[in-house]
Amino acid sequence: MADMGTKEAAELWGVKQKRVQDWCRKCNDPRITQDKKGSPWHIPKDYPNPFM
Repeated sequence: MADMGTKEAAELWGVKQKRVQDWCRKCNDPRITQDKKGSPWHIPKDYPNPFM
């Protein structure tokens, strides 16, 4: 399964990258992962837009 980062997700969903980063921090979905604290987020490319 292919993943995208917060920058690509922000462009796809039409929101700012900072908003996606904040959402990732608060999201409890196990599909949204991070290798370790401070590393980039991994969001599935087919993840539905949570900002609609």
